Amino acid sequence: MGHQQVLIAILGILIVGIAIAVGVTMFQGNAADSSRSALINDLQYLASRARSQYWKPRSLGGANRNFENIQYSSISTLRNNENGRYYIESAEQDELVFVGVGRVVSGEDTVRVRMRVNERKSKIEIIN
Repeated sequence: MGHQQVLIAILGILIVGIAIAVGVTMFQGNAADSSRSALINDLQYLASRARSQYWKPRSLGGANRNFENIQYSSISTLRNNENGRYYIESAEQDELVFVGVGRVVSGEDTVRVRMRVNERKSKIEIIN
């Protein structure tokens, strides 16, 4: 009878350990997805601000239909927030590329999202 109780206790501990491991994995996956969504939301805001600068003439402080004329400081004063940090990766006349780096680590790397902005639309690219 004593051996059965020990086996049941070991089995119970094993099941609880597996449940905890699954829960931690699910939580980490959800945190990465939430971070990605927050980065995308912030990048969409930056894209709309960049597009508004793009269409403004230079005489009104705009970029005069050239993304190369846009500086990050003219779009937003915050380079960092609780979601991550943001920067302009590249700027060409007809396209601006933003990158957002999240504060959540996914695997062995941080969550990263790239957004390509042109005069009419934005394209999201999940880096990690």
